[in-house]
Amino acid sequence: MRIQYLLLLVVLTSLYSCKKDASFDNISNVILKREGLLRVECENCEINYEVNSKAYNVGIDKGSNDIPFFYSGDFDLKTEVLSKEEQKIRLLVIDSFGRIVCNELNDLKAGEVSKKTFVINIK
Repeated sequence: MRIQYLLLLVVLTSLYSCKKDASFDNISNVILKREGLLRVECENCEINYEVNSKAYNVGIDKGSNDIPFFYSGDFDLKTEVLSKEEQKIRLLVIDSFGRIVCNELNDLKAGEVSKKTFVINIK
C-alpha cells in the first residue's frame, strides 16, 4: 500500500512540476523560407533573374540547370534569358507548393533576349 501511495505521489509531483517552455509560444517572429525552382533547358544560354530585388546570373552550357530560389512572401520573379545560338529554350518555374507557374518553350535566335515576369504567391 505504501508503495502505491509513493508511486502516486511521484507521478503527481512530476506532472505538476513540468514547466511550459515559453520559447515556442510565439512563432510570429520566425521567418519561414520557401523554396521555388527555376529550370532552364538550353544548349548555350545565360539567365539573369531577380528575387526580392537581388539579381543573379547563371550560365548554362549543355542540357538543363535547376536553380532553387528562396522567398518568404509574395514577389515578382523577373527573368531574362539570353540565347547564345539559335535554339529552343524551355523555362519552367515551380513555386514552393509544387504549382507550375510557367512552362514555356520558345524558339530564340542567337543574341535574342526573352524577358518575363512571374507573380509568385505564398497562398
